Amino acid sequence: MTDRPNAARPGPVAETILYNGVIRTMDAANPVAEALAVSGGRIVRLGTQTEVMALRTEATDLVDLGGRMLMPGLIDFHVHLLSSMIARLHTTALDTADDFDTILGKIEAACARQDGRDWVVAGAYGARALGRMREPGALAALDAVSRGRPVAMQHLSGHGYFANSAALRIAGIDAATPNPPDGEIVKDAAGQPTGLLIESGAWPVTDAIPELTAAGKAEAARASIAYLNSLGITGFADASASLEALQFYRALDDAGALTCWAAFHLALSPTCSGYAADEVKVMREQRRELCGPHMNADFAKIFLDGVPSLRTAAMLAPYASAPDEPPVATSLTLDELTEAIADFDGDGLGVKVHAVGDRAIRMVLDAVEQVRRRNGPDGPQHQIAHGQFITAADIPRLAELNVLHDMCPPLWHPNSASLTHERMVGAERYATVWPVRDILAAGAAVVAASDWRTIAPDLDPWEAMCGLVTRRDPTGRHEGVHAPDQAVSITEVLPLYTTNPAAAMRLGHRTGRLAPGLSADMVMLDRDLMTIEPLAIAQTKVLATWFEGRLVHGSA
Repeated sequence: MTDRPNAARPGPVAETILYNGVIRTMDAANPVAEALAVSGGRIVRLGTQTEVMALRTEATDLVDLGGRMLMPGLIDFHVHLLSSMIARLHTTALDTADDFDTILGKIEAACARQDGRDWVVAGAYGARALGRMREPGALAALDAVSRGRPVAMQHLSGHGYFANSAALRIAGIDAATPNPPDGEIVKDAAGQPTGLLIESGAWPVTDAIPELTAAGKAEAARASIAYLNSLGITGFADASASLEALQFYRALDDAGALTCWAAFHLALSPTCSGYAADEVKVMREQRRELCGPHMNADFAKIFLDGVPSLRTAAMLAPYASAPDEPPVATSLTLDELTEAIADFDGDGLGVKVHAVGDRAIRMVLDAVEQVRRRNGPDGPQHQIAHGQFITAADIPRLAELNVLHDMCPPLWHPNSASLTHERMVGAERYATVWPVRDILAAGAAVVAASDWRTIAPDLDPWEAMCGLVTRRDPTGRHEGVHAPDQAVSITEVLPLYTTNPAAAMRLGHRTGRLAPGLSADMVMLDRDLMTIEPLAIAQTKVLATWFEGRLVHGSA
């Protein structure tokens, strides 16, 4: 590199120049560059190495990219960040492929390590264990290895738990406990709880688990941001946020340690498991004052249905695995959903509605259609979270009604969770899931996200991207392909993790692209995603991550 520093001159100068790379900007006006200059946390120039080096001074820090790919930092638009990191740091790890006996062994070992007064919280179990948990004797088997300690294990979806007798007793659950609205306390033929808790049926147990200390939560918040940065993520949207989560991330922002842009979908609806009536007024009325400069809480969350693996997703047709079961009830009627969205819409809040089944998805679109007629067509964008089983007839309505399709978790390729869903609904119906190609062709806004930590203990956006391109299991552990006609190119996938979520977070003018004037949020990779074989995308490694021009992970 022979470019020499220039003498002082009018106009911008570069604090940092990154050069000798393949810079894929996600900016249509300038899609590829050789070099990039940063000053004051913002990009001041992109272009050829000669063009950018014109801004170099003696004080400029030079970063040789070594021919590697640089792109905008990723944005995970659907993550349960604080609770997931707490679980990562403080719970017993289960594998979703574990059978029940393997889980019992892990619980027995955990109970042996714990103080006798402590709960053992574990997760996440999957379909192999769930089948055994539905059978007689499962609760007694768990009790036998628990040494009298309360044990609660979370299903991979986050929509169910299996608890032992000690935990049920502490939670006040017994034969006389009725099913709560939108949930089930599963009981045996004699009317006794089996330990299996579905949807809101689990809330008494989760409410009884002792809370982590404030210091422990603060450490988890710090660790969560470092974890995201290590994956090349420089933005996230908390999918169901409490007042407490806002406060912990605000403390990081005040300390200069929130090295991500952060959006929060506030748990303002009683349908949310984290709903706290005494906090709703504060969160709603003071949502902007509660946020730091890198935070935005102009969003709300509603849960409308559940998940296919527990047969709680609201479907138009019966489940193939249980054709005689009555239709699943949604948490709200259409009128109730319409009123809730209209209220939030009028207050400028974008609403994320958890809707997995095709019937629930249609209800959301019907409700938003009524809201647009009532409040006007120019209200905030609303969102369908998951939207796994959207029908072909409803796809055009997304763009017509300005409803974002928030695709998550990554079940668009074979894995233990998606194969369970396929067994629940039948192969024919599962062949239509996640029709991302059709949704993009219809002009809808789409993002792809993790929903961490629902189906896996680790967050891996690169495997998820690979799955969108190939519709095959990136790990090679599961055979087959899901809806191969809906596969998309990596060129079509990258906006789902960059420009689209930035716009959905109302931050498209600040991040999501590499362009002059925007925040220098960038990630350097060990490979060029545009030139490698699709299956190799899954092995991508993050070498360095920058937020506002500051190196926050790796080295360069």
